[in-house]
Amino acid sequence: MNHSSFAEFEQGLDSPPPAPSDARSAYEQLFRFSGFPEPFSRGRADFYTLWFAERKTLLVREDIRDASAIRHISLLEHLAQLIPDRIGSPLSINALREDVGVAFETARDWIRLLEQFFYLFRLTPFATRVARVLRKEAKVYLFDWAEIEDDSVRFENLVALHLLKAVRLWQARGERTLSLNFIRDKQKREVDFVLSDRGRPLCLIECKASDEELAPNLVYFQHKLGVPVAVQLVHTRGVCQKRRIQGMTQWVISADRWLGLLP
Repeated sequence: MNHSSFAEFEQGLDSPPPAPSDARSAYEQLFRFSGFPEPFSRGRADFYTLWFAERKTLLVREDIRDASAIRHISLLEHLAQLIPDRIGSPLSINALREDVGVAFETARDWIRLLEQFFYLFRLTPFATRVARVLRKEAKVYLFDWAEIEDDSVRFENLVALHLLKAVRLWQARGERTLSLNFIRDKQKREVDFVLSDRGRPLCLIECKASDEELAPNLVYFQHKLGVPVAVQLVHTRGVCQKRRIQGMTQWVISADRWLGLLP
């Protein structure tokens, strides 16, 4: 396990170390079967299918039901089934409650329950006065990204959870006061992740399946906010490109290599 400190991560932003020889195979196993120990170690699609069905049933019909006063557990199940198709976009609780047929407050409270029981987590918009950013709806991601069928969305979710895990570990160690957010402005320009320290953005991260052309929105927000490092992660292997422009660093790099910087 990588126990790198935040200081080591910052150093790696300038020059990520080479990926270990087994990094790609481990990454592909993670991508297919999630980071949960049992399906990851088994590495079989049939086992994951059975494990996933049991986990979700136990989560909703036993863990959450036993810990809450929810009477319409089937409606909560329906809401949970709708979440994977809404990953990576701002989550409209109003639209969700219309689809499920419950009150806004009920849908909101159920989302919080699913978060408390580690089915999903939320990222809020990054707040800044420099850019005209939207500060409304949060995004949601799953702790089990393998549930997501769309590969590009699954990839974004995998990165989100790795970043969240690193931020929480660095915070628990008392290393920095870090936040993980996304950024989206009123012109609908967006970058997937902003890593900041006390409101000061340190690194922008954008996820692309295979596009090695630097995303215009990533460049725009890097210059607009004066962010020292912008990283475009790609799902494809063997990519490592670095540019220095006006004192700022830009990377297009394979995720299996860059994620090795994180604890």
